Amino acid sequence: MVPLVRPLRQLALSPTRFFEERPPSETLPVAAALVVLFAVALTAALLLVGSMLAGAVDATVTMDNPDRPPETICEQYEDDPDSPFGENCDEPATVERDAGQLIREAVDDYLWIGLVGPFVLWIVGTLVLFAGGRLAAGDPSFAGTAALAGWAALPEFLRVVAGLAGLWYVLRDLTITDPERAVTVLETALASVEPVLLVVSLLTLGWQWSILSAGLSEDADISRGAAAVAVGVPLVIFFVVGAL
Repeated sequence: MVPLVRPLRQLALSPTRFFEERPPSETLPVAAALVVLFAVALTAALLLVGSMLAGAVDATVTMDNPDRPPETICEQYEDDPDSPFGENCDEPATVERDAGQLIREAVDDYLWIGLVGPFVLWIVGTLVLFAGGRLAAGDPSFAGTAALAGWAALPEFLRVVAGLAGLWYVLRDLTITDPERAVTVLETALASVEPVLLVVSLLTLGWQWSILSAGLSEDADISRGAAAVAVGVPLVIFFVVGAL
């Protein structure tokens, strides 16, 4: 654990020196492991979000009974004991469900994003960095740009932790009793921490820009200024698109 602290500290404080001592292409296995770790962490974070949202809701909702056939089927076959279509027509048409559990299940439906999303962004980031190095008249390596795109996941841990902390803060004393107003209530509550989350997002963006520009300069053999522009433009575009 201790041998790992110094390189990570150096990456955060002096990425130029980090990549001078460790060419980006040589760090690809570690960067790839970092992407895998981030995918696991992001998936766990989504599970935690579902749990926190479910715990903040104290209400039930009435919904169609999934165990009962559609009404048109029951009207036609309910009185026919020999028809298999009439089975379960004696079940109630509606049931009461815990709204918090439904929210948890809805969040669980998006867990695939946590598992797949980081790898998609890794691929896209690799292609963008490789193209950026070429456009800056450099000679980037595919392994090197892939490693750099993987290292870009490191600052994202900061954003995930801040997001979870912000959500916990607004939900700690919040109880939602009207499911129809849940989104409005949550948006209002989150407004109090949005400035902090914005600052964290900007810090994450700046950290990524520092790492990637230093690494691309070393890998593509271009000036730090050219690398900064090649990295900064797509990063800003990704940030603006993500904020919309």
